[in-house]
Amino acid sequence: MWSLRIAFVFILFCIIACSPRAEFLPDGENLKPATVGEPFYLRVNILGGRALGGPKWILGSVVPNDSGIALRYCPLPSWRITKQTTDTNDHNCIEIYGVPNKTGVINITIGGALYGHMFASGSEFSKNYKLRVVQP
Repeated sequence: MWSLRIAFVFILFCIIACSPRAEFLPDGENLKPATVGEPFYLRVNILGGRALGGPKWILGSVVPNDSGIALRYCPLPSWRITKQTTDTNDHNCIEIYGVPNKTGVINITIGGALYGHMFASGSEFSKNYKLRVVQP
């Protein structure tokens, strides 16, 4: 009976440890400050598994939406694109870019899902960032 409990705990640990969990770089909530009228660019890398992507997936949101900041997927490096490539976006990388047009705080939410694998189903993720925009 004792060995059955140990086996159960071990199997439960393996299942929990193998669940895909997204991590982000940069990992904090606050991004480097941006300046009104100057171009802003930052790459956010999603780690922890292969992210789902495609035209049906919503990348995230920027609030307020008239701030001059937008989101897009990073392009795949040219060496990874072959004749069979149907999507040239890297879904594990997101670019935050644009020229901020007013001061204040911009809330950026990045969301999506990771593919599952043999031991775990896929999982959704969401990450919130704050971008402070200052005068030059």
